[in-house]
Amino acid sequence: MRARGAVTAVALLVALVGCSPGFAEPPQVASPTPTPTVQVTADPSDPAVVRATGAPLTSGPVTVTIVAPAAAATPADDGSATVALSGGAALLAAPEGMTLEALSDGSAVVRDDAGRFVAGLTTEPRRTGLEQVGPEVIRLSADQPVVVWLASVAVESATWGEAEGGRSLGVVASAWARVRSLAAQDGLWTQVVDQAPDADVPGMQDQLECHELGAPDKASWNLEPWRPVVDGIDMIAARCNPT
Repeated sequence: MRARGAVTAVALLVALVGCSPGFAEPPQVASPTPTPTVQVTADPSDPAVVRATGAPLTSGPVTVTIVAPAAAATPADDGSATVALSGGAALLAAPEGMTLEALSDGSAVVRDDAGRFVAGLTTEPRRTGLEQVGPEVIRLSADQPVVVWLASVAVESATWGEAEGGRSLGVVASAWARVRSLAAQDGLWTQVVDQAPDADVPGMQDQLECHELGAPDKASWNLEPWRPVVDGIDMIAARCNPT
């Protein structure tokens, strides 16, 4: 009887110990999830970096961003804008969703997502180097002071009329488009066709480029669709009016 009582006492003690709060299992704590590392680009030619850190150069609806010391734009009455740089290197970026294409003569074209001209950029002196960094960014390198000129208007007006010989399109070019650049040629033809779609016939673009090169100071350039299509030498010899 005494042994049975001892066993019962031990069993009771074990049961009490097992139920004691002081011996409960600690709650399981989940290990913290590591925070992902965010990669921030340090590339100064990244278009997002240029747009975030540069100064705006705006003409009409187009804003090119430029990273250069003391780059402050000066707007002109015709809607174009210039910025004077002391030399050295500068980075220029197109607006988001557009591209900026450097051309071989020291000019450049801002294009929309369809590849169409929306603005042009020239440098003075023209021998300033422009290097394509990426589709949206170009690098300007100069060993002397340089002026960058941005314009979204190449053609101020294009109006059909009648002249001796037949129908004639009078084209008034902007001051920026009269500086004889590849960017200006692109902008002139694009905006002539935008304003006068039926001007897009053989020979008209050649007449336009001839006037841009040979008659930059003439108030209005007259383009006639009825004139013959000739090569460049004959076009120049005819003073842009082949017969």
